[in-house]
Amino acid sequence: MLLYIILAFMLDSLYYVTFIAAFVCCIFTYKSLDQNFKWFLPFLAFGVVYNFPPVFQLLIIRHTNAWCNNFEDILEFICYATFIMSFEKRAKRKKHMYIVAGIIIVLSVIDIFWIQGFWKRATIAIVTQNLFGLWLICSYYYRLLNDDNEEYIELMTYPPFLAVTGIFFYYLAMTFYYSCFSFMVYKNNYHFYLIAATLLDLNSLIINGLFSFSFICFFRKNSLSS
Repeated sequence: MLLYIILAFMLDSLYYVTFIAAFVCCIFTYKSLDQNFKWFLPFLAFGVVYNFPPVFQLLIIRHTNAWCNNFEDILEFICYATFIMSFEKRAKRKKHMYIVAGIIIVLSVIDIFWIQGFWKRATIAIVTQNLFGLWLICSYYYRLLNDDNEEYIELMTYPPFLAVTGIFFYYLAMTFYYSCFSFMVYKNNYHFYLIAATLLDLNSLIINGLFSFSFICFFRKNSLSS
């Protein structure tokens, strides 16, 4: 058990380090990035500030920071959904995607203020956002694998695929986590806290690692072509 606690603490420290690493990679490769990747810079800058421990502690009000995490989740959903939908080439379908995303944002706000409460984790909103995000990603994978484009794509070094895959693993883990969050937390299950912390940290390592690698692949691609 002690070893597990130490591992969880180390992962928690690495989580913030990988966030900074992704931000630094984005800065140094910014000029090489496609337009729909460039919004990652302000998003990661916000994440670095928001997750900075002293700032995070300041946001704890009435013994909880759930209220600000709920709004951060909505911002995250807007950014990730917009990024994934930018690869949709069919204008009518993209319009429908934006409409559904807008409805989910409205429902999320309703959940925060009038269903689960402002000071509690809006798990209904989070799971709904994640499920829609997973559907967008599966739709992207389907289009990518069935594209008639004759250009050969090496998926392991293809930046959009890497970034979307990072978001896929993130949404998958978050859906599982928040599906049982309310039940396990309110039972005060100590083991759940440890598992949850480890899962969240590993998940963040994966998404930030794939973001960093996708930025580097952009830089490498442009360097070879110049």
